[in-house]
Amino acid sequence: MYRGRLSVRKVSVLASNLPRGGAVGVRLGGAAAVSEEVEAGWLVETALYRIAHSQAGGKGRAPEMRDYPLGIAEQAAKQDYTLSRAEAFKRKHANK
Repeated sequence: MYRGRLSVRKVSVLASNLPRGGAVGVRLGGAAAVSEEVEAGWLVETALYRIAHSQAGGKGRAPEMRDYPLGIAEQAAKQDYTLSRAEAFKRKHANK
């Protein structure tokens, strides 16, 4: 086991070379959270939906690619906000 020191530059090089779709990417969210294979599948899916949309007359909004997943911290913040709003609703309507 290495017990020496790592420079900031070495750590940044190691972190920049982490694979997409790994545990660190899932934690951070965004494009790093999905592997290149999954993103390629999403692109094919979007292309097929756009072809079907154009063949059906092209009315309405054209399909867009899926959004990248949120990071763990963003998911927790979103859930906390939803729970706080639910609690506020319960308090407001408890007497009715």
